[in-house]
Amino acid sequence: MEKKEIKKILKFYKSIYPNSKLSESNLDTVNTWYLMLEDFTYEQVQNAIVKFFKQKNKYMPNLPNIVENIEVPDYTIKKIPPNTVIIQFEDEAYGNFPFRFLNSQDAKEYSKKFQECNYDKESIKILHEEHVRKRNAGVLTYRGEAKARLEQKLQNQNNKGSRRYDKQSSFSW
Repeated sequence: MEKKEIKKILKFYKSIYPNSKLSESNLDTVNTWYLMLEDFTYEQVQNAIVKFFKQKNKYMPNLPNIVENIEVPDYTIKKIPPNTVIIQFEDEAYGNFPFRFLNSQDAKEYSKKFQECNYDKESIKILHEEHVRKRNAGVLTYRGEAKARLEQKLQNQNNKGSRRYDKQSSFSW
């Protein structure tokens, strides 16, 4: 989660608990909440506050109460600057799905796709296969062309002169 989202969370919290003394303009509060909640998404924290509220507790939730109510999925998302995202499932059968993007626009486009499929394992696997095929399409074409040029070059070298290259008769004693 980003710091600007922490401010939105604090506003949301204040709208549910108007008697709260927390303020989104207090830099210490924002920094503390950011430090405690940076590993979670905005939606996860918001849902945790709503969940606590629906439990009809008499008291306002503090940070440990909020973290306790956060539902953590069976996957982790790791962002590696500048444009790499790794989605890792706890299930060993699925493992890691690294998505490497050429620019931040592609990364944003795929992050929307991830959210649309609710990080379903099969959907992520399909998205990953699609992503790898799309990303490597140019590389595979280049390799194919390079291989064809190399074969043509070797054939041209073999056709020069009277003696052709033969693996079996390359050394004659």
